[in-house]
Amino acid sequence: MTRSLSLFRPLLFAVGLFFSCAWAAHSEELVLLNWDEYMDRELLAEFEQETGIHVREVFFETEEARDGLLAQTNGVGFDLVVVQAKDIQAYVRSNWLAPIPAEAIPNLANIPGKWRNTYPEAERYSVPWAWGTLGIGYRKDLLKAEVSSWMELFRPAEILRNRIMMLGDSIAMRTIAMKALGFSMNNFDKQVLDESAALLQAQQPFIHTYGYMGLGEKSPLISGQYWMALMFNGDAITLGKMEPNIAFVVPKEGTLLWVDTFAILQASPKQALAARLIDFLHRPKNAARLAETVNFATVNEAARPFLSTAHLNNPIIYPTQEVLDRSEFAKNPPAKVVNNFKSLQAQLTHKK
Repeated sequence: MTRSLSLFRPLLFAVGLFFSCAWAAHSEELVLLNWDEYMDRELLAEFEQETGIHVREVFFETEEARDGLLAQTNGVGFDLVVVQAKDIQAYVRSNWLAPIPAEAIPNLANIPGKWRNTYPEAERYSVPWAWGTLGIGYRKDLLKAEVSSWMELFRPAEILRNRIMMLGDSIAMRTIAMKALGFSMNNFDKQVLDESAALLQAQQPFIHTYGYMGLGEKSPLISGQYWMALMFNGDAITLGKMEPNIAFVVPKEGTLLWVDTFAILQASPKQALAARLIDFLHRPKNAARLAETVNFATVNEAARPFLSTAHLNNPIIYPTQEVLDRSEFAKNPPAKVVNNFKSLQAQLTHKK
């Protein structure tokens, strides 16, 4: 998932952006709440040319900022949101999402069921469009070594002190720590929780930032401020096109698999138009273009004939079956465990 303009602007920025622009909305406009650099803007322009419907994006920089914005507005002012399938159930419980009008999205037929029903409520309330992995992005020229294990991130060499970035996502951090220790990321036994917490606490002095990687030319992984980061596979490809010394690996212990979706806001008065945009983006040629733009794998099987050989044969985008066999989708943890994860993240961030 291509992530963020910069690392940590306050949530108020997003709120201010929303309210300062709200007056400009008109009847034929859709507002998409999305990560920056996570869309093919030429496709949106073509959609407007074809339909007369303008798509305005409002960007969030962290999942927490997105969720905070929706909590403050109850979704009012937005029509669609990009959200991981794992979060759909929580969004439904918050009454933020409208059911997907499947009859209005004929290109749903291009998406296999395995992508639509990965999580509870996901099939009814969202339409998947991209999937990928978490791994380690690193500067091979500065590190002067290849990375193969999660423990090289969690128990780093002294040279990496203050040169590591971890995702600002409590569930991603904690489940990857579980994987590093040889546990399933869906094992919530007390021993597993305690050991993964201890691993993250021991790693904390080496961390420069808990957040999301900037993807422009000033990205700290490009500048050399960071030498290693927990990051999404497509983001590493995007940065690698600007700095060839950036490498990416799914460690030998396996990783977390994720699916991103489009969801329609319950508060939107333009749900039919929102469905029309989703269907447009899932036209096979369009889905292929979008996948190549963001450097992630598409869930749209009909798009495959339109994807370049380089995209299809890139093992960072489409991992081997061996990698997939040792990887997992993270299940939704019980509420008590989620609170445990968030509490630890707050402690780690506060210390920084």
